[in-house]
Amino acid sequence: MGVTLFKNCKFLFGGADPESVSTGLSVAVEDDRILFLGTEKEYYEQHPEKSLPTVIDCTDKLVMPGLVDGHNHLCNTLMNISRAFPFDYSHISDHMLTTIHDPYGWLTPESLYDITMTSAINALKHGTTTVENSTILPDTAYEAMDTSGIRGILAPQMASSFRLDSDPLNWKQALEKTKSCIEHYHNPKRRMSVAVHIHDLWDCMEKLMDGALELAEQYDTRFVTHFWEFQNAVERADEMWRDDGGAFSHYMKKGLITSRSVLFHGSMLREPEIEAIAGTGASIIHNPDINGTNCGNCAYVPYMLKNGINVGLGSDYGSLDAMSAMKLMLIVHNIMPRAERVLPYQAPFYAATMGSARAYGLDQEIGSIEPGKKADIITIDLKKAPHLLPLCTSLLEVSPELLYFLFTRNCAGTTTSETMVDGKLLRRDGKFLNLDEEKFVKKTFDWTERCMTDLMEKHRFGEHYARIIHPDFMKDGDITWDVLN
Repeated sequence: MGVTLFKNCKFLFGGADPESVSTGLSVAVEDDRILFLGTEKEYYEQHPEKSLPTVIDCTDKLVMPGLVDGHNHLCNTLMNISRAFPFDYSHISDHMLTTIHDPYGWLTPESLYDITMTSAINALKHGTTTVENSTILPDTAYEAMDTSGIRGILAPQMASSFRLDSDPLNWKQALEKTKSCIEHYHNPKRRMSVAVHIHDLWDCMEKLMDGALELAEQYDTRFVTHFWEFQNAVERADEMWRDDGGAFSHYMKKGLITSRSVLFHGSMLREPEIEAIAGTGASIIHNPDINGTNCGNCAYVPYMLKNGINVGLGSDYGSLDAMSAMKLMLIVHNIMPRAERVLPYQAPFYAATMGSARAYGLDQEIGSIEPGKKADIITIDLKKAPHLLPLCTSLLEVSPELLYFLFTRNCAGTTTSETMVDGKLLRRDGKFLNLDEEKFVKKTFDWTERCMTDLMEKHRFGEHYARIIHPDFMKDGDITWDVLN
C-alpha cells in the first residue's frame, strides 16, 4: 500500500491520556501499521527513502483512533419496528418472542447481508473501525463485514429455548457452527476475531453454557453474553437459583465469569456483584442508549471504574453509533441518583477505544495511535463541523482534558472525513471510496417495509417466525431432552 501521511494534525487525540493530545504532529502509515508519529520534518529526516503516494492535509482536522463498538447487532435495525406490537419488559420471555425472535426469524441471508452492510456503513461513517457483531447466520454476517472493510468481532448467537425459522439450529449444531466460524474466520491479525456467544443466561441450558465455555477455552477466544440487563430476568433467575444464594452467586460458582468473559450491559448489577466481577478480570460493555430506551435502567459505571473493572462501550443496534453512545455515557452518570456520580472527561473516549479493545484482547493492536499498532484511524474535518467549534488548541496549555469533554459532549452525529481500517482508506474527504452507501440504505428501507408488513400478517393470525423449544428460566433437570434434538 505504500505510505500514507496524515500531515500537520490540528488536533491529534493519540489516546485517552491528556498527555497524548497534541497539535501540529503528523502520523505516517505504512501498509497496515502506524509507522511514525511526530512532526512532518522529523518524518522526512527519519525516512528519506520512503515515498508518499498519499498525503492527507490535516491542518483543519481532528485525527484520532477509530472507535471500537464493543457490542452491536448489525442486523438488529429491524428490531426498532417491532415495538409497534405489544411488549412488556416485566415479562421478558413474552417480550422476546414478539419483538426479538420474530424479526430475527423473518430474516433471510439476502436481507441479513444488506442490513448488515448498511449498519457497517453507518458505523464506518460515524467513526467506528471495529465492531462486535452478535448475529444469526454468521457466515452471511462475516461476508458482509469482510466486504465492508470494517474490523470485526463475529459472535454467533446460541440459545436452546427457541429456534428461528431463519436459523433453526439445535444446541449441538449451534456449538458446531461456532466452532466452524472460529476455525474458518478467527484471525485477529487479519481483521476478524470470533467470540463464543451464548445469547443470555436464562434462554440457554447449562449444558450449552458448559460447551460454550469449553469452546472458548479450547480456542483461547472470548466468551460473551448478555448479562443482568432486565429487572424481570434477574428476579426470575434469582428465584430459580435461590438455594445457591441467587443467580449471580450460582454463575460465579459455576466459573462463568472469568478474565475471558465479556458481559454486555450489566445494568442491573448491584455493588457487591460489581466488586465480585472486579476480582475476575471480566470486562463489561456499557450500552447507555438501549439500557435507557429499552430497559429503563443504567449500569453503575462510576462504581465499576472505581473498582477497576474494564468498561467498554457499545451502541447495540446497527442504526445507532458509538459517538452518540460516548455522549450518552458522559451525560447519564452526572444525573443518576447514586453515591458515585460523574465520570472523568476522558472516560467515554477510553471506553470507546482502549476499553472495548482491551475487552477483546486487541488493545496491543488497536485503540490508540502509536507506532507499531494497526492503522485504524479516523479524521474529522473541523471546517465542516460547526458543532465542534468549542475545540481550540490553546486549551492544550491550560486544560487538555477539557478537550475530551468538549468533543464528547458535542460529537453525536459527527461523520468522518477519512476512515482508515488496517491501513486502507475506506472514506476520503467525506465519501466512501468503494462502498455504495445509497444502494444499501435503499435496500434496507425496502427490507424494513417488507418486514413490517409480514410481521403484521403473522401477528394477525397469532403466528410467529420462531418456535419455543423449552421455557426460559429452566434448570437442565427440568427440561425434556428429546425436544432439544
